[in-house]
Amino acid sequence: MILLSQLLLNALVNAAIFSLLAVGFGLIYRSMRFFYIAYGAVYVIASYAVVAAMQISGFPLYLSIGAGVFLGVLAGVLMDRTVYLPLERSGATPGVLLIASLGLYILAVNAVALIFGNEVKILSRGIEPSFSLGPLVITRMQVIQFLVGWILVTGFWLIIRKNTLMKGIWAMGETPNLVTALGLPCGLMRLLVFALSSVFAGVASLVTALDVGIDPHVGMHALLIGAVAVIVGGVDVYWGWIGGASLLALLQGMAVWQFSSRWNDLITFGILIITLLFRPQGLFSPRKRREER
Repeated sequence: MILLSQLLLNALVNAAIFSLLAVGFGLIYRSMRFFYIAYGAVYVIASYAVVAAMQISGFPLYLSIGAGVFLGVLAGVLMDRTVYLPLERSGATPGVLLIASLGLYILAVNAVALIFGNEVKILSRGIEPSFSLGPLVITRMQVIQFLVGWILVTGFWLIIRKNTLMKGIWAMGETPNLVTALGLPCGLMRLLVFALSSVFAGVASLVTALDVGIDPHVGMHALLIGAVAVIVGGVDVYWGWIGGASLLALLQGMAVWQFSSRWNDLITFGILIITLLFRPQGLFSPRKRREER
């Protein structure tokens, strides 16, 4: 039971990180309605920007973290302005945007690997101090991950439920013509979506990299966690994204308890396939009447 309790505690921490990934991916998928593969590239760029700031510029860690988040946001916005937006203006379909996003991901990951190498980069040196909760143990970095993750996703929800601009962003995925007709600043809203998505990706990347390090190829795993959490929880429900992320973290913890962490990918895609087959609107989405579908 001690092992199970420890794994549940770890799952609660992982749920905070998965929720950050889900919110970042969900913002693009919900409002732009295309599968944003380059989200994984933003995840990688943010942490490697910290590596560059520390090793090349000699910045202290806290300044490097700020630089990493900023450069991650800059990368996400530039991808939209230089690739996605011109393609959409030329009438590109979501399939074309998907392929373009995959191309950007491959380009960015290989550029990072070429510059920094394929080995794991460690951002934080030394042994993390830990705290005892009875028989359970939690590290300082896990406490930071838990607090940062849950504070950000909860705080963001409090903002979007009261902010008119964010309500307009939410409506972009359903009635984009209505948003334009109402005279809302669509260009600003689009910029804000990509910037906010990159912030969540960057923060998730950094709190993970500070714990276990980073390599150029982890972005795809982060992307898939965020995407599966959104689809399983329900694309149109913010707390569904969080619920999907928490469910994934819990099931992966149970897989480690009963089997091995090698089964995590099976768990992730197993729950995705089951959801798509039996509840395609998402586990936490309300059922729609037939005439609303």
